[in-house]
Amino acid sequence: MTQPLAEFFEGTEIFVTGGSGVVGKALIEKLLRSCNVRRIFVLLRPRRELNVEQRLAKLRQAAIFQVLRVQKPNELDKLVAIPGDVSQQALGIDANHLKLLTQVSLVFHCAATVRFDEPLRVALQLNVGGTLEALKFAEQLRHLRVFVHVSTFFSNPYLQRVEPKYYSSPMDWRLCLRLLHEIKDDDELDALTRKLIVGFPNTYTFTKNLAESLINDYRTRLPVIVYRPSIVLFAVRDPLPGYAPSLMGAMGLFSLVGAGLLKTVYIGNTVHLDITPQDMGIKGMIYYTKCGYDAYQQGTPKELLVFQTSSRTHIPYTFKEMANHMDDYDLWYTGAFLNNLMVPGCHYTDNRFVYKFLVFTKQLIPALLVDLLMVLFRRPPVLMPIMRKLYHTLEVMKPFMLNNYDSPGTSKIQHLLQETKGTEFDLCEEYSTNYNPERLTSACSNMILSIRHDLLKEHPSTLPRAQLIMRIKTVVYRAILIYLLYKMLSWLWYHFLV
Repeated sequence: MTQPLAEFFEGTEIFVTGGSGVVGKALIEKLLRSCNVRRIFVLLRPRRELNVEQRLAKLRQAAIFQVLRVQKPNELDKLVAIPGDVSQQALGIDANHLKLLTQVSLVFHCAATVRFDEPLRVALQLNVGGTLEALKFAEQLRHLRVFVHVSTFFSNPYLQRVEPKYYSSPMDWRLCLRLLHEIKDDDELDALTRKLIVGFPNTYTFTKNLAESLINDYRTRLPVIVYRPSIVLFAVRDPLPGYAPSLMGAMGLFSLVGAGLLKTVYIGNTVHLDITPQDMGIKGMIYYTKCGYDAYQQGTPKELLVFQTSSRTHIPYTFKEMANHMDDYDLWYTGAFLNNLMVPGCHYTDNRFVYKFLVFTKQLIPALLVDLLMVLFRRPPVLMPIMRKLYHTLEVMKPFMLNNYDSPGTSKIQHLLQETKGTEFDLCEEYSTNYNPERLTSACSNMILSIRHDLLKEHPSTLPRAQLIMRIKTVVYRAILIYLLYKMLSWLWYHFLV
């Protein structure tokens, strides 16, 4: 009989890098709430004015733990901070803290820089060098059962179809790390970047690809697996329906649409943007961890074990259809933000000229006018810097917004559903009802409300006021459009028809 997932993790000591990130926090939350683990060690480095213990205290107060704090508040005491840094040798862990980790049996390496435009030096240090140091650390663990490396579905972006298997890297990770140390001049290294990452749209996917190559070289020395989630979005059900994890990445774009700042997106009409709802991805990763352990119990696998979560086979909607669905059902009004600039709504186009025209007329001009008013009142401009960053973000995301990536879907899906059915890791409902438009409406509505509450910190009691303000803005906006249309028609009448 197959060992239940919760039983597999019960009483274990776990080490997590990147525990303050989106994936790391979600993993920690699920392990603490659904598995009786003994302890979770989180690698943390001092940041700004906060030392490691202060960062741990802040981590425990994160919104994702709100359900855990109510149901099992003492579980958060199992979190232990380990001072260190993935960019340093031996992860920067000193001898005294290393002694605390002797009983660790599971390692989740979630740490990475996810910025698409990160300079090559930084991306190599964190995504490749950090992975090497994490593997060296894992070699010291006498009780290691599995080392889980969190990669990305887009680590091989030159492929049309992504299978859950290892693809050899076009570059040697050792050579890249050697170049990192030999070339001291950042400008020279950045110039070399354009030649090195041919076939890769950015340094993120390039270094993630190299890291998988590194993991493959260690597969006979350690029990390792690679987990590739696609774009991580809001949670469908766990810990709360629609829970929005961060203002970074795609969730940040949704937030800007709701705030009336993002008015147009350059995206292909038929693009199925591959997504992984946060809770579905975490439950999958936890299941694949046990799969990796079971596989190594039978002997070292002949090939690197790669698992992935992909929406390609169970979410039939294109990104444009999903976004238009939110507009058609007036979901931005249902969860109206109290602090917004213009009426929410976004135009999605695959025409480059139309996109740039709308950026200029619907984003830059209003932002410029608002910032001019700010300057007149002797306040610093705020919107134009946001617009520049927003435009740049969408530009670096362009390769993923215009290309479809095919895949066989989520790895071992039938085994996953069968072995987790009726447990706290059950995904049957999520995978069986995603074709239902009503569920799409509910999921998107919950996401908007979570953005409002968990990310923008707007209290639910302010929702009626926010809806009233949006109605007033909508009336004013339509009145202005009617007036401009009237003036334009009047000008045409007097100049061409009279």
